[in-house]
Amino acid sequence: MDEVEQSSRMLGEAVMLLYESFAGYPLREWTDPCLHCHTADEEQALHRVPLRDLTPNDLERYVADSLMLWGDLGDLKHFLPRILEIAATEGFEFPDVEIVYGHLAYGAFATWPAAEQAAVRDLAMAHWRTALAEGVHLAHFEPVLTGIMLIEDDLSSYLRHWERSGDAVTLANLAEYAREIARIRRGERVWNAFLEVGRPGVPTAPSGPAPAR
Repeated sequence: MDEVEQSSRMLGEAVMLLYESFAGYPLREWTDPCLHCHTADEEQALHRVPLRDLTPNDLERYVADSLMLWGDLGDLKHFLPRILEIAATEGFEFPDVEIVYGHLAYGAFATWPAAEQAAVRDLAMAHWRTALAEGVHLAHFEPVLTGIMLIEDDLSSYLRHWERSGDAVTLANLAEYAREIARIRRGERVWNAFLEVGRPGVPTAPSGPAPAR
């Protein structure tokens, strides 16, 4: 089984665990959007089909404003399995994947029950491995890593996979990121805009990539 097949299987298992772990959060009849920013029709789109059948278009407005201008943490946890499933597969046109993960941090992810955190981390690892294996393109995998940085203080398990992988595409992405780190250090580009490097309480960008082979 190659890395793409293995990461795809891992992703499927992680998605199943998400639905099981967050099944206790029901859909409220009204999810309380800010009606200065959203319409009743947009809210009703969240009710039109079962959770697993919601499309990116159904969810994208909610995802962009969840917790801040739309709903509470219980609402986010209800939709979270489908949100993360979409983010890790077909993706949203908007919001960016960093926003998807960033809203978990905004919702105090580190204080969630251990089983819920574990389910999200399983999905994040599968998302990461899939993004690395599918092709050599910084714009594909860097946003995933940045999103994970927003919810994790310790990236060692994610970087360890990168360093120890025997997959050629995954290792090519490691080399690509090493080149980008060098560009950042030379002042030719900045860190991903979703990272606020050096601010207390905010995850910082890594000092460098895992050692290249």
